Amino acid sequence: MKPIVIASVEVFPLRLDAAGEASPGRSAYVVAQNRPTIYAAGRETLFVRITSEDGHVGWGEGLAPVAPRVPGAIVEDLLTPALVGADAAGVKPLRHRLGELMRERGHLVGHQADALAAVDIALWDLLGQASGLPVATLLGGAYRRAIPSYVTSVAGATDAERATSIRTLWDGGARRFKLHLGNGVRADLASFDTAHRAAPEAEIAVDVHCVYDLPDALRLGRELQARGAWFLESALPAEYLRGHAELAAGLDLPIAGGEAFRNRFEVSEWLASAALDIVQPDIGRTGITEGDAIATLVNTAYRPILPHHSAALGLALAAGLHVAAAAENAPFFEYGPATVALANTMLAEPILAEPDRLLLPEGPGLGVIVDEERVRALAAAG
Repeated sequence: MKPIVIASVEVFPLRLDAAGEASPGRSAYVVAQNRPTIYAAGRETLFVRITSEDGHVGWGEGLAPVAPRVPGAIVEDLLTPALVGADAAGVKPLRHRLGELMRERGHLVGHQADALAAVDIALWDLLGQASGLPVATLLGGAYRRAIPSYVTSVAGATDAERATSIRTLWDGGARRFKLHLGNGVRADLASFDTAHRAAPEAEIAVDVHCVYDLPDALRLGRELQARGAWFLESALPAEYLRGHAELAAGLDLPIAGGEAFRNRFEVSEWLASAALDIVQPDIGRTGITEGDAIATLVNTAYRPILPHHSAALGLALAAGLHVAAAAENAPFFEYGPATVALANTMLAEPILAEPDRLLLPEGPGLGVIVDEERVRALAAAG
């Protein structure tokens, strides 16, 4: 294959309000109730556009739910000088070289990794556009073109409202759900019980966003195990490897986590400690190169990946679907109906979501067409 010489790199930090329109001025950030984590009042993300000398274009996205201008500046100031003039036909060697730029200084994670993920996704899309092949094919081929999904962020502010939403979704064909809790063990169990009564045959998982210590996580896990819950996610602080290992060893209930992972090196340590039964990389944080490597590691350890997908929009979603499709054991994909609907406003053609599965986008690269005029307008206004 002839070289795909990179001519230019553009960044588009996007800040949207709840309606999906540009949100100019200073961002409004809030700390979620019963969680220490900061969130944007609307939606924020980072798009990257890479153009080759022969006119091919690749788009990428880094999951940046707050302050997308930070990884955007990293792309502009640190990564672009190494990208312009490089050959995008060698995505993995190029991604390795970009990672090495700040590795000695300890920057394999955090905002640096988010910037790397956005660029990496764009490079794979560019390679696909130039070769005429989908990313999943470039990764070795798709095991599946329809990935079963589970509904996350079930609508409703109260247990009763969420239960009504679950029943409605169940009647519409959805079969798997995740509750976002972390309100105290007793309250979480009451929430689960209400949801379970609404759809007794549904698979229902619980995500508690890292708020418990080990004794409470064990107590919650034992009760959820007795109730037939699907899995318990993010029960402990995200970096607490030893605690997760003790939790996984003490329960039959599957323990899930990993949305904070950025690379295979982190994941290998967690697998060696048998700390997770289900690993949930977010391709908007890992990129496709590391995401595919993580999938191989996890599957080799006889565990599945269930890719995380939260606030990122259409490009990271498409990238995640390609990695999941090309993984041997990726049985389910996280699906937020409102997030996918907003993501589709960035695309000329929608990513197809059925009640209980997401369809792999067809076509070269990521298989999606960006509404470039809208993206440029949003970035300029925000």
